[in-house]
Amino acid sequence: MSEWFTALLPLEKVFVALALPFSILTIIQLIMELLGLSGDHGGQSADVDHGGGFDIAGHDAGGFFDHFGFFSVRNLIYFMMMFGWTGLACSKCGIPAPLTVIIAVIAGLLTTIIIGWIFFIFYRLTESGNVQIDSAVGQVGTVYLSIPAKRSGTGIVQLVMQGVTQELNAMTDEDKIPTSTSVQVSEVISGNIILVNRSQNL
Repeated sequence: MSEWFTALLPLEKVFVALALPFSILTIIQLIMELLGLSGDHGGQSADVDHGGGFDIAGHDAGGFFDHFGFFSVRNLIYFMMMFGWTGLACSKCGIPAPLTVIIAVIAGLLTTIIIGWIFFIFYRLTESGNVQIDSAVGQVGTVYLSIPAKRSGTGIVQLVMQGVTQELNAMTDEDKIPTSTSVQVSEVISGNIILVNRSQNL
């Protein structure tokens, strides 16, 4: 191992010095992420706004770079790991040093974006699976499956909760509400059934 390292060019030694330790840190970080032990989700925690908004890293869910903390320790680890290995590979292929550094930087950035995006989607799915049905009260949605009159049965309503479109079982005290009608949630009847009325915003 020492002979192999000694035989490397100075720039290649720099790449190896970055690649090896940051590879170990990457493995540790990924394990912690998958086990939910990492607190570095862009430097802030995921947060659910019960008014119907969905926050990740303290910002309204609208853009990956805003709420997943592109500039974070986690992403720096991913960048350095891929920067080191890509740079070493390019140098061994005989690519000139300036171009090698450029390619390594691009590879590091792409890796950071791809891994960050994967975990961004993962956390969004996790949060969408933890939707609190009480936050539906006051929300306006659309009837997907007609709702029988006077609580004689249930239909299905589609509405956006915490940034994610949900389908909920619904009843009404009014006459039958047909498909595609705009309705507003007035209360939660039970664990997964809501009470709706025709929306007054028609």
